[in-house]
Amino acid sequence: MTPLLILLLACTPPGPERHEPGERPQDTAGPGDSQAGDSASSDTADSAEPQGPCPGHMLLVSDSFCVDGYEAALEERSGGSWKAASPYQTVDDRQVRAVPAAGIVPQAHISGDEAEQACAAAGKRLCSSEEWLLACQGPQAFTWPYGDSHQDGACNDDYAGSHPLVDYFGTSDGIWDSEHMNDPGINQQPGTVAPGGQYTGCESAWGAFDLHGNLHEWVADASGTFRGGFYADASINGPGCSYTTTAHSRSYHDYSTGFRCCSDPEDSPLAARPQPSPGSGAATPGTARSLRGSGP
Repeated sequence: MTPLLILLLACTPPGPERHEPGERPQDTAGPGDSQAGDSASSDTADSAEPQGPCPGHMLLVSDSFCVDGYEAALEERSGGSWKAASPYQTVDDRQVRAVPAAGIVPQAHISGDEAEQACAAAGKRLCSSEEWLLACQGPQAFTWPYGDSHQDGACNDDYAGSHPLVDYFGTSDGIWDSEHMNDPGINQQPGTVAPGGQYTGCESAWGAFDLHGNLHEWVADASGTFRGGFYADASINGPGCSYTTTAHSRSYHDYSTGFRCCSDPEDSPLAARPQPSPGSGAATPGTARSLRGSGP
């Protein structure tokens, strides 16, 4: 081998880690840890720029409101700056704000009140139930985000185990209480919550991901409502986008409860200008656009 070739090989950086098609990347964040690879999220947030009438990294729906293209993750205030927060921990008394969970695990273990506050801290708000439904169904009022017929594997809605709690604790006795149902290990089991956008077929006509399955999503209903189902149950309370749970107050939270944020367009008199947040695209006015750059 010539000295020049040896030098070129030595200077070539290693390629990215490769996964087989359909293989889930391993979650590396443990209880109390920030998400792996997420330390630069605040830098990304600070550099985000709005596109069109929606705040940065949001999608315009029916020319009337903006919706985050992904379920929400959290950042927490620490030492004067925002840092990525573990999605496996309850919020408690931490100061947090919502960011789109593009390619990272979204936040579970959050109540409706906490979700509303996290959206407000990002300059956004919880979606109304009507807004959420339109964002999910699209202009053609599909049953599922992608159409009127269920497609196996399109969304994270078919947990392969018996039940996440039973599988984690190894019993069905004495586990149906707040302490057990908010254990940070539940959603770190394989086949539970997926990173935002991993299920590429679970995309609405507007380009929003994971509105069905993955995590329940709180909406702005004073009596307490979350929608869409989650990875282990996305059918009992209605098929697809119609799935609605009203059995809990807004103070409730467990391993299945998540959220996403909405806002008014920038040209609306009610528009809220958010703290910029990470993501990967926004819709142009009147156009259904995928955050991945390709339409449905």
